[in-house]
Amino acid sequence: MNVDTTIEELEAAKPVEPPSESHIDVAWLSIRATLTAPVRRRVPRRARRVVAAGILAAALVGVIVFQALPSPETAPTAASATPFLRQAARAILTAPTFREQSAVVPQANQYVYSETEDPSGTLVQTWLSVDGNLPEVGRWTSGIKGEVPASGATSNAACTVAQAESSGCIPEVGYLPGLPTDPTALLSYLNQISLVDTVPSDNTTPGQLNNDLAKAVMYLMQTCYLLPAQQSALFTLMAQTPGFTIVPQMTDVIGRVGVGVEWSFTGDWGALIFNPTTYALLGERTWPGPPVLSAPYDGDALLGVSIVNSIPPGQTTTSWPNPT
Repeated sequence: MNVDTTIEELEAAKPVEPPSESHIDVAWLSIRATLTAPVRRRVPRRARRVVAAGILAAALVGVIVFQALPSPETAPTAASATPFLRQAARAILTAPTFREQSAVVPQANQYVYSETEDPSGTLVQTWLSVDGNLPEVGRWTSGIKGEVPASGATSNAACTVAQAESSGCIPEVGYLPGLPTDPTALLSYLNQISLVDTVPSDNTTPGQLNNDLAKAVMYLMQTCYLLPAQQSALFTLMAQTPGFTIVPQMTDVIGRVGVGVEWSFTGDWGALIFNPTTYALLGERTWPGPPVLSAPYDGDALLGVSIVNSIPPGQTTTSWPNPT
């Protein structure tokens, strides 16, 4: 079954449960009351060409529309991101679309397709086989005028969950039916498939668990089809992990305003940016040192994730020129 749920539809549903008396809920809702939903407007490409650097980022299944540049961003804070993350976890489970999305189970012969865009406007497309038995196939198309080559292909060797558990390879799997929905079991599972490292001797640097966990969440939300309960568990696990702070307004690389969830590690900083209404991941951003919102953008925007039946004809690693 193909999934093509737009973020517009999810925003219209406003999947947020009634206010709670919890002081944590009140804290997040007071922040959320100051936010406004992004207005649809395509950002001119020239506004996106800041720097060509960037790393691959991570979302709720669906195509995310381009939205307008926000009002001035708020500065980083020391406030905990826990209220926001807990609200996100609950909202996903109580969304009107919960049953419909939970019933969608990808088949072994299908692929999970995703798109990201970097500050130069370069588009990266990825196809992951649902069970990981086939190599990952990717394509990039440059957003820089006159760049040679203008496009290219990438491929990673197949790595199933079983292979990840036995050899330590990163699973190239589009769907993880065994991904636990219990946060405690989830952390153990992420460690088992090499997405985080919780071995005490290797996890003594302050912020290392935050860094590992944030990158794991980014990877899973960007490349995999996640059931709503699995998404909720990821948010809950982050909420239970001290060290994540909140930036009430942060812009992604294509101009969509969201809520930033930040962390620091060995003096550097990173942030995942989420839609304040749907809690879909919009993108990520990193800084070499303290976060400066006016600095050149280093990160990607997630444009969408969906289930497809096949890789389009010609989309193989031998069909496009590879960069030299």
